[in-house]
Amino acid sequence: MGMDLCYFGVKEEDIPKILDGKFFDEDFTKLEPQHTLRVFSAKDFFYLYTGGKELEETDFQGKNKRDIFIETLLGEVTVSFAPGDIYSYCSCREKIKEIANFLNKIDIKNYFEKIGTIEEISTKNFKGEIFTYLGVKTKRKIISQKEEEYIFDIKATTNEFNELKEFYNKLAMENLGVFIYIS
Repeated sequence: MGMDLCYFGVKEEDIPKILDGKFFDEDFTKLEPQHTLRVFSAKDFFYLYTGGKELEETDFQGKNKRDIFIETLLGEVTVSFAPGDIYSYCSCREKIKEIANFLNKIDIKNYFEKIGTIEEISTKNFKGEIFTYLGVKTKRKIISQKEEEYIFDIKATTNEFNELKEFYNKLAMENLGVFIYIS
């Protein structure tokens, strides 16, 4: 079972209500625009961007000093009392514009070579049919403390990153902040 990062575009004037806990009487899950990203995918993006550093649990708790890439994934202001979730975050519209500009400069495909060699991977699907894709093999400590081989699917990872980038660009164009919660 994995966790999701749920992103909702919010008006700047709603951020103080969110931070005061008054916003949660409303059904914020119907807000548009919205985007969902697997926590595992967020960790993949961070691993690629840093060339092999893992996104730590302390980053999700807001205990480590944040850089702009972590701000992209997790926001900047912690909301510790939001109902029904582990951690919540907000970022103002000025920060969203900064993040969108930052993401627009990243071509995630360029980061795969930092962690391994791009190669054609062949494997069987659940039907037993062989299929191939471009991937990068690397050794990672995913959940256990021992290193295991992990394969990044270049096309799928790139598409998912570009969807996140498009979401932030939409927020910036609509002059919105973001409310992020981990479900």
